[in-house]
Amino acid sequence: MHLCNMKSLNLFIILSFTCVSMVSADTYDDIISKALNNPARAANNVARDESRKPGEIIKFMDVQPGMTVLDMVSNGGFYAEILASVVGDEGRIIAHTFAPAGMDPDFAYAEYIRSSSHMKNVVPIYANFADLDLKENTLDRVFLVQNYHDFYFDRPGYGVDDVQPVLAMFRKALKPSGVMAIIDHEASSGAPSTSGTTLHRISSDIVKNDMQAAGFKLSGSLDILMNNNDDKTKSVFDPAIRGKSSRFILRYISPD
Repeated sequence: MHLCNMKSLNLFIILSFTCVSMVSADTYDDIISKALNNPARAANNVARDESRKPGEIIKFMDVQPGMTVLDMVSNGGFYAEILASVVGDEGRIIAHTFAPAGMDPDFAYAEYIRSSSHMKNVVPIYANFADLDLKENTLDRVFLVQNYHDFYFDRPGYGVDDVQPVLAMFRKALKPSGVMAIIDHEASSGAPSTSGTTLHRISSDIVKNDMQAAGFKLSGSLDILMNNNDDKTKSVFDPAIRGKSSRFILRYISPD
């Protein structure tokens, strides 16, 4: 083959690969955009998009069509209904809520799932943290959003005596290289775990120590929900900061 023909062939291959990559990236962005802009989403969830930035977070966690995702403490379905559209008909969202909700025939979120066509791939489960039982190697992603601090919440049915068995359950359920997404309200540096009860916050240092002890590997973080003006001595439900607390975003991988 002539040298000029070889150069042309190489250039064609490079350009073709580049075009395929660009199309794939655009397609993924379109999937997320359509999920966010789905008119079937609950209006009160849509209203929180600006302060929660779910599109950027879902992309950062690399949630793909066909995946199985566990949405922990899914009450209200903010993430569940977006994720349901992203994973599509071939995927599944497992929406966890606490055990008492499963015994409530009038539980509004369960009815919302049953009556919403855009959540037909959402399966609710009901369990307190300590009683959570997940099948091995069945999950691609776990989302734990603004509820890690509840592991340390001193109230029956919420907190746990030891967080490690719960984290071990997540590790068991995640497939090799599966991702656990943790987002929570940041406490002051050095704040004790009791901040989970008093302020509904948790220090990211506590989370990192817990996750390292459980064998997870930190693979990235985002600062898009950080707020330097947040007064971390206040409860996240204080009217002065509600909806504006500084939140950390951590991405963990369950090693092979």
